[in-house]
Amino acid sequence: MRIPHLGIVVFFSVAALAAYGGFSLWVVLYSGDVALTGDTVGTWKSFAVAVIAFWIGSSSAGKAKHDSPSDVTVVNPPDNPVPVEGQ
Repeated sequence: MRIPHLGIVVFFSVAALAAYGGFSLWVVLYSGDVALTGDTVGTWKSFAVAVIAFWIGSSSAGKAKHDSPSDVTVVNPPDNPVPVEGQ
């Protein structure tokens, strides 16, 4: 499976993390606003949970067996299309 525009996706992901990381440092070290500090720390905690869930899901998905009835089999490939009548 190929991700379209992988370089752009990686660039903007890194840029977003760097920007939010910089903002987070400012909030925690200089702002003095305890509510904003708590929200920022909570956001990083949620991000960590999402990363761990994604890592576990993607790791186990590659090891799963695909013998279930939900597997799709192409009966009519592009060189043998399904005949369809006009409306």
